[in-house]
Amino acid sequence: MSLKLDFSLDNDTFRHYLNGHAVVMHSHHYLALMTKLAEEFDTIGGPQLLKDVVEESMWAVFNDYVTQNNQSTPLQRCNVGREYYSVYGLGKMKVAGTENGGEVCLIRSHIDEGWIRKWGRHTKPINHFTCGYIAAMFAVAFNKPAKSYTVVETASMAVTGAEGTFIVTLS
Repeated sequence: MSLKLDFSLDNDTFRHYLNGHAVVMHSHHYLALMTKLAEEFDTIGGPQLLKDVVEESMWAVFNDYVTQNNQSTPLQRCNVGREYYSVYGLGKMKVAGTENGGEVCLIRSHIDEGWIRKWGRHTKPINHFTCGYIAAMFAVAFNKPAKSYTVVETASMAVTGAEGTFIVTLS
């Protein structure tokens, strides 16, 4: 892993920081509950809201990192997002693509695994968090603003138990 990791703790607030950004390390149970809440509010756009919030938040984290660490190529920039995913404890992904889009495969997904442990298999993909995350990763990789990419989960660990697949397209 080539990602520089600067973990710190604010002794006054007891908040943790990673590379200057406040962070709460992953809990697949918490993320499964957030996902369930988004699913329950599907009629008013809950899943899209979760995607949008994650995309906007992660875009800032990735953009700061690549700027501060002189990550100039799309591959270097994509690797920042891929490595952060593992550092946050979210799982492991494989990334392939160009400025026009690509494909991301989840080899491990603690969000999906948490969902399965809490509620069993689902009938449709539920990893809205990772859709937003991937959209931010591609936007920063190709020097674009947030909301530049659309990400659709086409295969889900929560449905099949096998690898998850996300298709990325330039909006």
